[in-house]
Amino acid sequence: MDCSRLEYIKNANDDQAWAYEGYPIGAYFRLNFKESKDTSVDTHTFKLPKGSLIILSQRPPGNERYLTHVVELVNEGSEDKPQRETGTWGIFRWVKVYWISDFKNPNGIPLDQKEMKADWGWYDTKAKLLSSENLMKQWGSIDKLRAHLEKVFN
Repeated sequence: MDCSRLEYIKNANDDQAWAYEGYPIGAYFRLNFKESKDTSVDTHTFKLPKGSLIILSQRPPGNERYLTHVVELVNEGSEDKPQRETGTWGIFRWVKVYWISDFKNPNGIPLDQKEMKADWGWYDTKAKLLSSENLMKQWGSIDKLRAHLEKVFN
């Protein structure tokens, strides 16, 4: 997998199981962002650039965090915004699955902390830049991090 377009990492959760487990490589789905009392999530979500790759990190109930997907933003935010719905998960962007973990082999799913080697700020719904200060303290450059992730995802 070519990781040169990896730009973001995002928290994804499902209270019962793995989020977005049923979408194979090449499938499209609506990547949800949790509604917030202010407009920062809305503004942030629709500014994410088309073509960017986002790693999804999630923690199923009772487990550690795992890197489960790499998805590609397939539309501009302006194309997705008119489809927005009301409710907690009404903010979304259409994505295409670029890489997915083998959920039938949980021991083979990459552990977030082991692979990212830093706290990237998984605590909210926004997509975080891989070039963030927290990650760059550990990795030194985005190219080193991308090279490492390319090994993880291949």
